[in-house]
Amino acid sequence: MDIGRNSTIKEIIRKQNFLPMKRGLVLMLTCNLFLSCGSVNKVPEQEQSPSEFIRFMGQRSFEFSADTAHPMTTQAFNSVANAGLLPPGSTPGPIQLIGVSNYIKVYGDSVSGAMPFYGERQFGGGPLSKQGIEFDGIPDSYEQRYNEAKERYEIEFEISGETGRHLVNMSVFRNMAADVLVTGNQRNAIRFRGKVAAIESDKD
Repeated sequence: MDIGRNSTIKEIIRKQNFLPMKRGLVLMLTCNLFLSCGSVNKVPEQEQSPSEFIRFMGQRSFEFSADTAHPMTTQAFNSVANAGLLPPGSTPGPIQLIGVSNYIKVYGDSVSGAMPFYGERQFGGGPLSKQGIEFDGIPDSYEQRYNEAKERYEIEFEISGETGRHLVNMSVFRNMAADVLVTGNQRNAIRFRGKVAAIESDKD
């Protein structure tokens, strides 16, 4: 008997028997990977359905409140940040707005806002002016559209106030998170991130 030949045959049979198991294991791991990826991309429970979201935003009665501010980083602003003059927990990047009153309201044809400002004025007032961004009234232009592909509302309006002329761009998502960019004619642009909700008087 050729012991070496028999051992080789047994090894081939063992590998052939193991191959389906190996393929099955790879298939199972691949399925688990897709399932785990799918679970990450699932819509969080707090998100509204598209129809609810469109209905809510279509009423044009909502209020944005920011959690963080993201000013444009400049050399002068970094100098102020390095001097420790920003709110606690803040960096030259995001600035925490916990306890800082702020809002942008859209109600019918009117808008109003009172937001803090961190950054440089383009002229007068010097860096980090204490005066914030304020406006109230009917905007000169207002556009609100639903981006179906990205499942978000994109809003743009322009309005003048005591603190200058402001162009406001808002992106509102189905989980009611929002990103707001305010560009002024007297200040550098600043971005805010936070949440959108019904105006208090409309919640009852």
